[in-house]
Amino acid sequence: MGVYSGKLIDVRPRSVICHCGRGRKVEDKRGCKMFKVRPFKDGDETHMEEIAPESFMTLGLARLAIDKGLPRDKVRESYRREARGYAEGVKRGEKGMAIFVAEEEGKAVGYIVVGVDQRSAEFWGFTWGSIISLAIAPPHWGKGIATRLVAEGLKWLKAQGVKYAQVGTDQNNIAAIRAYENNGFRVVYSEVTLSQFLK
Repeated sequence: MGVYSGKLIDVRPRSVICHCGRGRKVEDKRGCKMFKVRPFKDGDETHMEEIAPESFMTLGLARLAIDKGLPRDKVRESYRREARGYAEGVKRGEKGMAIFVAEEEGKAVGYIVVGVDQRSAEFWGFTWGSIISLAIAPPHWGKGIATRLVAEGLKWLKAQGVKYAQVGTDQNNIAAIRAYENNGFRVVYSEVTLSQFLK
């Protein structure tokens, strides 16, 4: 406490709410690892290839990861190739597609891939867009990164003239559903995938 013009004032450092999504009180923002979201840049594809299998296989909720009959090494490689394909599309300048990357302390920790369906307007009279992929490295879950990436992806889609956006995710992936709902999405449809090896 200090005195100013005869009044007691509190001169202790004030706690601030950490903006990493956990809502922790810290003495200042240096106690919180902050992240930023930026557009894809050359070299991000390597990080995306690392993040994708970690993100999709850790909880085993993604389509291929949940199917224990599939070889784990092939599932991991499939997620790597998928991430690489998205990155290569953006690097080639593929129209109607964008990637945004979340980084913490200069290291990529998550990404979102969004796309525009240019032909939708011909039938529907308005343009559709979608979140194609969203992946966060497991050590960075729970920090609000997914919610922030989704917001950035939707901002880009709006700038492209998209009026209707959709995303698909596993019904058990509560964290992803929460990130989408935090950005205005609502559940409209659920499906079940069945598979078997043929003998």
